[in-house]
Amino acid sequence: MTTDDDGTRGSGAPNGEGRASAGGWIVGSIVALFVSWWLALASILSTAGPWSGRWSDGGMILAYLIAAALGFGVPFWGFLSLRRVRRDGRSVRIVGPTVCLLLAALGGVTLLPLPFFQGARMASDAAERAQPPTDGETARTVAEAQEELRSLGDRVVAAMGRDSSAPPAEVVTDTCRLDNHSAGTMVRYSWWYGDGEPSISATAATGSASASASSTTGAPTPSPSATMSDAEGARMSEPALRLLQDEGYELYQRFDGGGGHLSVPDDWHGRATVGQRAEDLLMESGCLVDPGAVDPDAVSGE
Repeated sequence: MTTDDDGTRGSGAPNGEGRASAGGWIVGSIVALFVSWWLALASILSTAGPWSGRWSDGGMILAYLIAAALGFGVPFWGFLSLRRVRRDGRSVRIVGPTVCLLLAALGGVTLLPLPFFQGARMASDAAERAQPPTDGETARTVAEAQEELRSLGDRVVAAMGRDSSAPPAEVVTDTCRLDNHSAGTMVRYSWWYGDGEPSISATAATGSASASASSTTGAPTPSPSATMSDAEGARMSEPALRLLQDEGYELYQRFDGGGGHLSVPDDWHGRATVGQRAEDLLMESGCLVDPGAVDPDAVSGE
């Protein structure tokens, strides 16, 4: 009886055992690859959600390392194991190692670069965080920005032929990120004459009987320019655009019905939007250094 008839060759195991071993490595490699892809995808998708649900940088690189070890390491180890043991049958000697090698290549291409990309990003973030605030971020204090935006905003509203006290303009602050990723504060000036029901503060400020009656009945107060033409809107908003341009703003988008978007490159007062038909104004400062700024990530993580 020959060695082939006995189902063995050299020191190899029987054919059935060899096929089972090859099949086990293939199935295990496929499972490891899909688990690795799921882990890497979960880590990547966490960056698209809110900051509170984002994985930490250390957690992400750990997830990528585990994914790479599973998705590449398991099939590659299977390839080496099947190549070391001589077994009978074409499916054991050729198909098993070949499939494992292909799966290892697929895992290597899709998973091995991720830890390196994450490491490079962490190094870049660390370098940015070590930088001092820019000149624009320290050019004004938050209090100075509030005063200057209030003054400029009221002048712009007046240039549109409107009254910034009826309804009253608002100057508020919000958290933001400096270029070095530290927490800062942004100042926002907003004024609008909406088409809906006036706010309680607007009614109290104007003392208008008609506004109070509107609030009681729930009927909306129509804007005085609700039927204004595009040409009239452009005429009313043009002085506001000129005033902002004289202050250093650059107009980069003009609206058909008047108004447009403006910005001040590399300056503390950021950007402004003059609404169509001169019905609203929004101005935002750039992100400013504020020793009292609250880090939103720290708050959300509590």
